[in-house]
Amino acid sequence: MEHYLENMKTLRSYVNDVEEEAVKRSAEEQKQRTAIVALESDLNLVRSETKQLNEEAEEMLKKKAVVGLEIAEKQRKITSLQTECSTLKQTLELLHQEIASMERILKEKRSYYKKAEEELNYKLQEQQDWFHSHTQKMPVNIEPVENIPSMQGSIEGSMDCALHLQNKQLIEQVKHAIGGFPRELREMDLSALEAEHNALLCDKSGETEYTESLQDRINQMKGISDTVECRCGEKYKVELELAGEVI
Repeated sequence: MEHYLENMKTLRSYVNDVEEEAVKRSAEEQKQRTAIVALESDLNLVRSETKQLNEEAEEMLKKKAVVGLEIAEKQRKITSLQTECSTLKQTLELLHQEIASMERILKEKRSYYKKAEEELNYKLQEQQDWFHSHTQKMPVNIEPVENIPSMQGSIEGSMDCALHLQNKQLIEQVKHAIGGFPRELREMDLSALEAEHNALLCDKSGETEYTESLQDRINQMKGISDTVECRCGEKYKVELELAGEVI
């Protein structure tokens, strides 16, 4: 009987140990299940975040591609602008050179016109002096009144010949003076000279100076005249027209 009780105690102790172990295992399993559920939740969250990150990465790749295209386009525009800038610089340099060349040519032309004007004024003064000297040296003995028309025609003819000779000499002297000018000025044609003349007239000061000079020369030429009085009392006025004819 005692042996039976001893076995029962041992069995109960073993059962208690097993129950405690079962409770512990149950608690451990519960913890494991809770941990698994938490891990699954975390895993789902990680998957969701991973998916979102993948989508963001794809969006960033798309934006990167767009930005790359924009950068390439801007680089192309920058290269084009640099090329245009270089071309404009070269064009500007050429324009500066052309302006300098035109200023030099214009300076030479002004010098040429000034020298030619001085030559013409000098020759005009010589013609005036010659004309006055010629009229003063005319014969004093005048023919009768009926011969005055024939004498006047003779005088006009001689004056025409003399003026023609003077004009011819003036042309030869001007040609000789032009021979001393630069080759570029001598080789210029009439149209080029007219173009340069028009260019000078566009300049305000040049136009005023040129107009005043022409007006002075016209007035000087209009002022060439003299009066011849015959013995009968008739007076004849001899004038020099702009074309070089004596009236």
